[in-house]
Amino acid sequence: MSNLITRSLSGIIYVLIIISAIFYVPNGSYYLAALFGVLGLIEWQQFKPDPKYKLYTGLSISILLLSMAIIYPKEDAAINGVLGFLNILLILWLAFHSLLNKPKKENALESLFRNVFGLFYLILPLLALGELGVRPWVLIGVFIMIWCFDSFAYLSGKFLGKHKMTPSISPNKTWEGFAGGTLFAGLAAWLLHLYAGEEDMALWHWLVLSLLIVFSSTLGDLFESALKRNHGIKDSGKLMPGHGGILDRIDSLLVAMPVTFLFLKLVATNSL
Repeated sequence: MSNLITRSLSGIIYVLIIISAIFYVPNGSYYLAALFGVLGLIEWQQFKPDPKYKLYTGLSISILLLSMAIIYPKEDAAINGVLGFLNILLILWLAFHSLLNKPKKENALESLFRNVFGLFYLILPLLALGELGVRPWVLIGVFIMIWCFDSFAYLSGKFLGKHKMTPSISPNKTWEGFAGGTLFAGLAAWLLHLYAGEEDMALWHWLVLSLLIVFSSTLGDLFESALKRNHGIKDSGKLMPGHGGILDRIDSLLVAMPVTFLFLKLVATNSL
């Protein structure tokens, strides 16, 4: 019972932070993305830390914050050139340092994956999250559809699941759970349309987006499951009691956000 209470409380705080940032803090989506990014990069480096852990973490966080500063809405954009130049230098420094000072037991590709791929794996989706703040109902809708999909996929799989989806990566996922989660994500999309109205997206936009989110969030979840299995760990961290780390909470988001951004740019063009 105490674990359930702890899990519920940390989940409520997580949701309140997201809602507050999206609806009540000016340009809050950028601060939310920066918060996720800083915490996520710290956890990412702890997957397989090396003696240069603090340096790589510091460089990664600096690149993240510079990237956020570049896209952050401001009256004078002239400073973006300086910020961009500094960012490029830091990225090159991180890449070269990863190659030239890699641990003896790690090959060059592993070092680049840990430091450079991990950086972009987190930063690019979070930049999309920041930019999506101009449409708060679409942004919160992505979170809601992911939450509905995850929750009802779990419940459907628990009571109806028979056919394993990816037993070697995530043994608990079933096709029945996937179908149940997809159904409720679509229902959430319909309710979001009713509440948000036509000014954000048409109904068919919401429904198509729910399908894209279902597939992209599943991909993100499976990727992190494979990553944790490869490193022999259960959770990415202990930041959220009862839930694991921040990467355990935003793994689905890291694929869903850029997919949503591209969808709004290429299909629902009036929405961004």
